[in-house]
Amino acid sequence: MADDQHEEVSKKVSAEEEIRRGITVMRRVVQGRSRGIILDVCWNNQGQLIEPNGHTLTSFIGALVRNEIPITCDDWRNKELNESKEKIWSEIKRCFNIEEERRGFCMKLAGKLLRGFRTFLSSKFLKDADGNFVDAELPKKYESLISAEEWEAFKSKRQDPVFQRISATNQERASSPAYPYRKGRVGYGRLEQSMLQKEESSETSLPAHVLWKEARVGKSGVPQEEVLHVYQKCEELSQSLSPDDTKGILSRALDVPEYSGRVRGKGFGVTPTSLSIKKGKAPSNRELHARLEAMQAELDALRREREASASTVYRDASDKNSINCTFQPNIPEGISHCQLYLSSPYYRMVGKGKVHNVSGVLLHTRELPAGCLKVLVDIAVEPNAALPYPSDDSDATTVHEAVGSFVAWPTNLICVGYEYVLRILNDNKDAEKLFFIPFNTGGHWLFLAINPIREIVYYLDSLGNDWTTYPDMKDLIDTVLQAFRAQRDIQTSRRGANSITWIKVACPQQRNQIDCGYFMLRFMRDTLALGRLMIPTDYFEEFKCAFYTKDQVDEIKEEWCQFMIELNVFS
Repeated sequence: MADDQHEEVSKKVSAEEEIRRGITVMRRVVQGRSRGIILDVCWNNQGQLIEPNGHTLTSFIGALVRNEIPITCDDWRNKELNESKEKIWSEIKRCFNIEEERRGFCMKLAGKLLRGFRTFLSSKFLKDADGNFVDAELPKKYESLISAEEWEAFKSKRQDPVFQRISATNQERASSPAYPYRKGRVGYGRLEQSMLQKEESSETSLPAHVLWKEARVGKSGVPQEEVLHVYQKCEELSQSLSPDDTKGILSRALDVPEYSGRVRGKGFGVTPTSLSIKKGKAPSNRELHARLEAMQAELDALRREREASASTVYRDASDKNSINCTFQPNIPEGISHCQLYLSSPYYRMVGKGKVHNVSGVLLHTRELPAGCLKVLVDIAVEPNAALPYPSDDSDATTVHEAVGSFVAWPTNLICVGYEYVLRILNDNKDAEKLFFIPFNTGGHWLFLAINPIREIVYYLDSLGNDWTTYPDMKDLIDTVLQAFRAQRDIQTSRRGANSITWIKVACPQQRNQIDCGYFMLRFMRDTLALGRLMIPTDYFEEFKCAFYTKDQVDEIKEEWCQFMIELNVFS
């Protein structure tokens, strides 16, 4: 008996001696806060913490949750923890510059770290080498965090037969993974960040199977043959599966079920929702952003001189009818309702008003700047947006300050609404055709193909969102088709008045936030190439794939550049 007790004490002492590192208290963060230093936090486009300061925030949350939440807490959703959670969030905001919308992520991360701490205590102090329970005393290292009563309750829970049965099942499942993760404490978010930086890529995310493979490469740098086999299978599937397939490519290649609420191969914090909802922002790659701004400035300067000739070539570029809702060199004569756009730092609608396209019109007794029209601003959609041409006779410099006033606005940044579209449809009402509408929502390009005779709208979105995400767009197109129906004197019943058919096409999906315009052009190109009056719901068999390859995207970029050169825009 004495020998057994001595053996248990020896194991406990050796376990504590083995852990030489002290308790994490994040003194650097706390001391920095005392000096007024608030750390910025960075996130990737999928809502995961990345560097700089991603690892620091994670460690800080771990230290907070160990101090504030008892290890006897088994249900993170318990409302009795709300006060402690509020304190944790308050401390995070005191030390880090973080948005309120990130609270949910931080609380989930805190719960995950608490579970990890409990697992560490159990495996390090309450189990021997064979996995048998050891009745150990409270480790001295953690006496400042854990009371004696909490420790005894914690041990008692670990001895419960139900708990041990569940623990044994989980331990068996996790003990011998077929494809073990080999990146230590580096999560998928930071792994993806390092891969993109190393490749100097302009993309903002990587496919799940690419990340999954890299996460299973050890120090040798050579992936195992089994891992490569799964990766190659994923590459094959990515060219054949529909992007709307409910089961992910990686899950299919691994032949495992897909669980709701998670995305296999993407790591903590990524959900199907966070992948499908992308916010329209300026490109994050600085070099690309600078190049786009330089190109836009050059185009704005030259387009004023070449607007008329360019629009003629544009209309004659193909025998298909194409309507662009945001680039309209031909503004109708007279006064028309319009939307006002800006193109820098990214393309978006900033206001609404009335455009006065009248010969000889003046603005405050002066001639209008070249390439501009006189506009009465009625509504400020983005109040603080700067006016493209502030007037010397007015103090207004923003859209909000210009409400109720006349301003000069670049013609190519004025959208006159559905009247222009309706006129194009009426000019071609005698034959059944497919009309193309590249539609910009304010930060994202969509492709709409309309058959006005049959009242069918084919909706292609490279982000996979439903058309209900953009109600203003749907209302505009429905209004156009209803007006077109009325002008053709088509009689419909009250029930049939809203019979316009919208069809979401399972088109190829983009992998970043900056290629939507090229995808829209590719959809248009594919449809033109086949010359058909309908688009299958699972896209054209000739061009069907889950994602366009880099070569396919580069191809459309080159064709677009060649098209602009043929327009003689840059000469």
